[in-house]
Amino acid sequence: MTQPHTVHAPALLELCTAILRNSGLPERDAHTVAHSLVDADLRGVSSHGVLRMETYLERLGNRVMNPTPEVKTLSETAATAVLDGDNGFGQVVSQQAVDILLAKTKESPIAAVSVRNSNHFGAAAYWAAQLAEQDLIGIAVSNVEPLMPPPGGSEARIGNNPLSVVVPARTHRPIVVDMATSVVPLGKILNAKSRGEAIPEGWGLDSSGRATTVPDEVINGGSLFPVGGPKGYGLAIIVEVLSALLSGGEFGTDIHSMYQELDSPNQISHFFMALKISAFLDPEIFKASVDRYIDQIKSSPLAPGSDAIYMPGEIELRARDRHAENGIDLPPAVAQGLASLARSAGVPQELLASL
Repeated sequence: MTQPHTVHAPALLELCTAILRNSGLPERDAHTVAHSLVDADLRGVSSHGVLRMETYLERLGNRVMNPTPEVKTLSETAATAVLDGDNGFGQVVSQQAVDILLAKTKESPIAAVSVRNSNHFGAAAYWAAQLAEQDLIGIAVSNVEPLMPPPGGSEARIGNNPLSVVVPARTHRPIVVDMATSVVPLGKILNAKSRGEAIPEGWGLDSSGRATTVPDEVINGGSLFPVGGPKGYGLAIIVEVLSALLSGGEFGTDIHSMYQELDSPNQISHFFMALKISAFLDPEIFKASVDRYIDQIKSSPLAPGSDAIYMPGEIELRARDRHAENGIDLPPAVAQGLASLARSAGVPQELLASL
């Protein structure tokens, strides 16, 4: 098996920022997009990491993503806002939404911002975590193109719509729920393809509705299994309501595939919400309670074959520490793809040395 390319996060961030900047994004926006992708790779969530760059740049080259969007506020109250993302990069639009949300929580105990006419925003936890860092309980969700059939159906009608909730703690790491509503996100299928690996049974279906272990058969017209069957399906429905229906955005089969319709706008929607802990309880008391709750959970005797009990998000946060010190392992196909993108964008040769 071909060995991965180990790249340290600062070099990878600089390279991806340069590629995006040279492709037409303003410096600040290029950094925002690159940082969200590298952060996902640091956490070991490579399905939402820099492997997405190639698709982003292809869509940008086809002029179906706007490198310099004028994000508009369509409606607003003291605690809410609805934004039109002007078909910008999802990360760029989402950063503006989160900044607006943070400003609103200075006056309102609960605030929410919905967004329409956007694109893939990376890992949902990246946004919810920004809120939790400010003593808020952060919530971030998004709809995506149809990737799952409804129970009893044979064709995809609903996205594996992701959601994240991040809860701050005092001495422990935050609780980080970050999940797609399918058994695995499509990015894990893409990651397996980039590594030349088969996928486990139970992850996806081919275009005929048959279970498959071949990544391409899922990517090219196939679909994903909802996590927990009808429970994951129900969660995905609610995420669609909060993100798309509440913002007046596109939903279901009106959304274009990021991978299969590279010449059509994605038109997805997001929803962000923050609960101000101090409106309910002193934040230090709350975070101390979260610590005690985590201690209770971790005090459970281990089941046979288990070596530890992890809180949601803990494995990823430990991976971030490890990868920050030792570097991120990129599959050769991803490293080669980044090098090609960099050369096409006219990035200085010295920035390619890390690959």
